[in-house]
Amino acid sequence: MMKRSIMKKLGMKERKYVLCLMVAGFAALTTGFTSRADGITEVNVPAVETATIEETATEINDKTITVEKAQTNEEISGATDMEEIKQILVPPTAEFTPQNIVETENGGRSFSAVMSMEATAYLPTDGSAEGVTAMGIPASYGVVAVDPDVIPLGSRVYIPGYGEAIAADTGGAIYGYKIDLCMENYYEAMDFGRRNITVYVLD
Repeated sequence: MMKRSIMKKLGMKERKYVLCLMVAGFAALTTGFTSRADGITEVNVPAVETATIEETATEINDKTITVEKAQTNEEISGATDMEEIKQILVPPTAEFTPQNIVETENGGRSFSAVMSMEATAYLPTDGSAEGVTAMGIPASYGVVAVDPDVIPLGSRVYIPGYGEAIAADTGGAIYGYKIDLCMENYYEAMDFGRRNITVYVLD
C-alpha cells in the first residue's frame, strides 16, 4: 500500500526513474552482484559441489577410454595377420639393459659382485710341483687363488688388465680380500708385483 501511495504522488517522469531503480535492484539481487561503499562491484559466484566436478571428470575419462577402444578395434580390423594384431594389443616395451654389466675382452658380462682386493702373482709350480690347483685342474694363466669364504671356488671372475679367470686355487697367504693371479713366467709375476685391483664376480 505504501508503495502505491508513493507512486501516486510522483509524476510520470519520476515514476519511470523509480521503476528503473526497482528493476535494477531486483536484477542485482537475483544475479548476485552487490555494490560496496568504495564503489567496487563484487560478484558472488555460487559454489560448485565437488561431486559435480568428479562426475564430470569421470564422464570425460569414460569417453576417452571409449574412443581409445574404438581406435584399437579399428586398427585390429585393418590388420592383415596375427603378428600385427599382437603388436597392436601388446605394444613393444623399452629394451631392458641390466645395470651390473662390465665390458670385457669378450663383450659385456653381467656380474653379481664387485670388490677391491689386494693382488699378488704366482707361477704354476708355486703351489705344488705338479702345478695342480686346489680344484685339481692345471695351474696356468687365467687361474686365480682366492679365499673360498670370499669368492667360492669355481667362480668366474673378471680382472681389468688380466682378463677373465676362474677361481680354482687357494693359498696359505690368501685369505680375506686377497687374490693371487697365476702368470705364465717369472718375469710377468715380478712385473705385476703387489697391487690393489678390482675384481668382478661374473654371473
